[in-house]
Amino acid sequence: MQTLAVLSRKGGTGKTTVATHLACAAENAGRRTLLCDLDGQRSALEWRRERREARPEVAEVKGGALFAARQNAIRGGYDLMVLDTPPSADGEAAEAVRFADLCLIVVRPGFFDLRAVVRSVRLVTDMRKRGLFVLNQAPPRRNGEEPRLIQETLEALENLGLPVAPIGLRYRAAYQNAVRTGEAAQEATPDSLAAFEINALWRHVQRELWPPFVEAGRLEPILAKAG
Repeated sequence: MQTLAVLSRKGGTGKTTVATHLACAAENAGRRTLLCDLDGQRSALEWRRERREARPEVAEVKGGALFAARQNAIRGGYDLMVLDTPPSADGEAAEAVRFADLCLIVVRPGFFDLRAVVRSVRLVTDMRKRGLFVLNQAPPRRNGEEPRLIQETLEALENLGLPVAPIGLRYRAAYQNAVRTGEAAQEATPDSLAAFEINALWRHVQRELWPPFVEAGRLEPILAKAG
């Protein structure tokens, strides 16, 4: 079983939206998935209460109970644990990173988000874990070109020493519309650009978690070119 920790030191980055969407993508791809809600706001649990589908399963877990939760998941035959971490509790986030096979650091383009992300990077690197930045809520292209803010953000992230996921997520209403009804965008609107983005991100994450599944020669764009 693999464990994916979704991190953000700053609230409002869309961390839980990314976690729930990736958990759905994993489950829909045939990976039995347990989404663990470590965030005190319990947003993932609220999403689960609205959801009609039985999977992915969502459980409320505290950092100190992660080892037991992980052992139970292994015995239960799960393929993947997704950890939705709190934005400010160092102990909870540290425990999530400790048990993670891959850490996704969710960051929005912007000065304050870049300042906040440094602590997540330090946590991941100090524990010698694999980390990956995921650009989220990115603004649309303008006249066919990426906004300068995107380029500046990517340059800043590259200087922090961890790779950036080769596909990011735009700011799209489809994500929020879906989570309000306990769905993911790829379920509610499977032909949407949001569905394209999250499915492409999942494919990359899957290749990171299960390296034998790497497909030679395939590259995804940083962001969907349609704004």
